[in-house]
Amino acid sequence: MQAQPQRISGRAVGAVMFIAALAVTVAWIVLRVFFTTEPVESAPEDSTAPLGAASIARPFDHVVVLSIDGLRPDAVAHALDLGRAGFTALLKGPHTLEARTDPDSTVTLPNHVGMVTGRLFRGPQGHNWLPNVLLPTIAEGGTLHAAHGSYVPSMWDVAHDHGLMTAMLASKGKFILFDNSFREEQGRPDATGADDGTRKIDLVGFALRGEGVIRKIMAFLDDAAAQGRRSLSFIHLADTDVTGHVRAWDMTPGSLYLACVDRMDALVDRLVRHIEANPALRGRTAIVMTSDHGGGAPPSSHTVPESPLNFRIPFVVWGGDGEPVDLYAISPSRTRPAPTERMTATGGSPIRNADAGNCALWLLGLPPIPTSTVGVEQDLLVGWSRPLP
Repeated sequence: MQAQPQRISGRAVGAVMFIAALAVTVAWIVLRVFFTTEPVESAPEDSTAPLGAASIARPFDHVVVLSIDGLRPDAVAHALDLGRAGFTALLKGPHTLEARTDPDSTVTLPNHVGMVTGRLFRGPQGHNWLPNVLLPTIAEGGTLHAAHGSYVPSMWDVAHDHGLMTAMLASKGKFILFDNSFREEQGRPDATGADDGTRKIDLVGFALRGEGVIRKIMAFLDDAAAQGRRSLSFIHLADTDVTGHVRAWDMTPGSLYLACVDRMDALVDRLVRHIEANPALRGRTAIVMTSDHGGGAPPSSHTVPESPLNFRIPFVVWGGDGEPVDLYAISPSRTRPAPTERMTATGGSPIRNADAGNCALWLLGLPPIPTSTVGVEQDLLVGWSRPLP
């Protein structure tokens, strides 16, 4: 059965989007003319794509994709040096502090679109989503499908069509893009097994601070476990990005940015402890943590895609107690970049934040996102054995 969808107030969001729509729409059209240089494909999407190169022996029941906005990898390393509990727990498993953003963008929405669709921004199969502001209404083209020229499947499509509960919980209003794109009227029919409906995200919610998002995701996981349902969720914490823009990405000990990183660490620790305390979640839940970008070039932003301060990000997979593992060492198909090496779309295959969606689906034992191009082989963790529950 399809889970009853829960929604934020469409009237409140719609009022805000209407005010911004005229100016945003004109700017979006102009930017697409200059940045979308390649035609989009018109081939039909395949919702029955086969499993990747290596299927997981014991799939997880729940996977949380966690994006901490504007989280620099050296800030994670600093937290580890201080013995902070949250990141120390997460990094007991496959991880790297040398993952990369989209090769052409180090801003929020294009990189988050990549995470949930397994596509880069540019190219015939790129998601082509450029705006990073409150977006036009659905009627004015404010969906991924309108920007791309055809339906853009997501990790939620695959999970929901296989009967899982799904969620998207974020700290920025512009993430309404995902509700716009995958609600009943825009989601495509379920062609996999029982008909779970066209709405691909069961729970959509927003909270201004990370604490609110963490409360919502813990309640969602508890609900899924109580119903005996499996789940895939995406959560977004904006606090570090907001602090970086206001106070700069300052890595000086005692800075407000590093204090905010400590807060995010405490929230991660809270989530991990909650999972471990619930017998229905412990040993059955994985977390894939990454970021949309770093920050510091310029000092109070992240808009220079050529800067290592912006394009270097963490990528972490937590599956419970285990041993720290170099993610590149167990991912032979990926090229480890030098710390100052950006790696363009044609210059090697590093681990990217756009790997998150297909990695999460692999952890659940599900096939990759149809027509995705990043992580579609699902071999990111090919050399890893998950810890025993």
